[in-house]
Amino acid sequence: MERNELADLSKDELVKRIEEMQKMMQGASCWRSDLEVDYQYIIENSADIIFILDKEGKLVYKNKAGEDFFPIRREDAIGMHYSKYIPALELERAKVVFAAVLNEGKELRNERMKSMDTQNRTVYFIANFSPIRSCDGDIIGLHGILRNITDLHDTEKKLRENTRRLEEKIREQVQQAEELRRMTVINEEMVNNAPIAIAMMDPAGIMLSENAALKQIMGHKPNETRIGTNLSQYQGWVDAGLQGILDEAVKQRRPVRLDNVHYIPISRDRELILNARMNPIMERDGTVKSVLAMLEDITEQSKYASKMQRAEKLSAMGLLAAGVAYELKVPINLMAIDLNFISKNIDESSPVRDYLKSLKDELDRIKKITEQLLNLSKPEQDEIELIEVNKLLQSHPIQISLSRLQKNGLTVNMKLPDRSPVIRGTQSQVVQVLLHLISNAEDAMPDKGELTITVGQVESGGVKFAQILVADTGIGIPEENLKRIFQPFFSTKGHKSTGLGLMVTYSIIDNLGGTIGVKSIPGEGTAMRILIPAVE
Repeated sequence: MERNELADLSKDELVKRIEEMQKMMQGASCWRSDLEVDYQYIIENSADIIFILDKEGKLVYKNKAGEDFFPIRREDAIGMHYSKYIPALELERAKVVFAAVLNEGKELRNERMKSMDTQNRTVYFIANFSPIRSCDGDIIGLHGILRNITDLHDTEKKLRENTRRLEEKIREQVQQAEELRRMTVINEEMVNNAPIAIAMMDPAGIMLSENAALKQIMGHKPNETRIGTNLSQYQGWVDAGLQGILDEAVKQRRPVRLDNVHYIPISRDRELILNARMNPIMERDGTVKSVLAMLEDITEQSKYASKMQRAEKLSAMGLLAAGVAYELKVPINLMAIDLNFISKNIDESSPVRDYLKSLKDELDRIKKITEQLLNLSKPEQDEIELIEVNKLLQSHPIQISLSRLQKNGLTVNMKLPDRSPVIRGTQSQVVQVLLHLISNAEDAMPDKGELTITVGQVESGGVKFAQILVADTGIGIPEENLKRIFQPFFSTKGHKSTGLGLMVTYSIIDNLGGTIGVKSIPGEGTAMRILIPAVE
């Protein structure tokens, strides 16, 4: 209110106005007194430890929280240097911190510190320190606030420990997952590259997985697959009994094995000998989830075993036959001498002469058989020599036999390489083999034909072999006889054949470490192929 307005008021109006102003001031005074803050009460009863040090580091004030924490009473602690009551484990750090505040005027916020309580338990604090300055700005003391964060610290510690353990678990799981992945890759590689055919099938026979060896046995290309196919639709699978042992494994819920299975692949281009095993994989409830099929191709091993058995049989037979033939040699010669003596001392017109001729023919046949039997045994080491195959075919006995064929109207072709392969053996035995094959070829061409002898050198499995091929254009050998031609006493020539020729031939070649094979088409001809290890 302006001064000129006050001058215009009456006494009563002025008194009334003053009373109103007093009431307003009283209301304002009451309002102010309600909002007054007792900072000393707040500081004294704060849960945080609050203290003040003077310039020398002596305690000027600490609140009740500080008195409760530190074992020294407040009255005794006032004026005491802080080094007297701060625990030894924090003393050196406190000296550095307090010096930075009192001497350099630094403010330190959220410093982590630890101490010991009255029960010697470690307690952790968040500390804030700031300098106290005079009106002139000089540092005259230090103000400190310590907030107990022990529970928070313990929680953080547990959290860190749990985090560490969790990280370790995660690392372990990652390592296990990586190891599992690595082992899975290794297993897949092992299964895929395994020499044994491996397949996973469901109980009905539907293929779920296959490896490379199985594809080869099944007879399809590497880029083809039979996954998702029911193998029971393949006749070769069923005929071999593989579907049967699969069904039995599912029914019996146990592994089932079948050895020496004769299996015709899908391509139907060969016959394999297999060992088969079906292993059921069970669910927890005991039902069959799938079947692991393992097929081992033992075709080559079977052939080798058969060859070994045949070689052992021939060897035993050869020893026996050679012994018998050797013992018969002397009496046969004596019988031949006696027959010659009788033949010279009987009359030409005597009917006995016909019987003598028959006896001589049969004795010659017996002599021939004994000579062949003697060839079944292995030659002695001192009888073995190096033989050039070209020279052997140009030798006198072979050339006489070939000339006779040409005189009888057969065509003879001799194909010899410029450089002859060399073999190790007994020349007389190899000559006997060739003469027998040439004789068989002649017998197979009663209506004349062409005989071709080809010599060469081939390599198989890193080993070099001399190859002799004797082929004719004769009547051929029926398929049912092909597997029997090397058996003893098998012949289709009747009484004039001993049935030992090809068996002896096989034995001689086998004794030299070689093999002999035959390919024949009835009506077109036969080819006999001899392989003997070559010598450089």
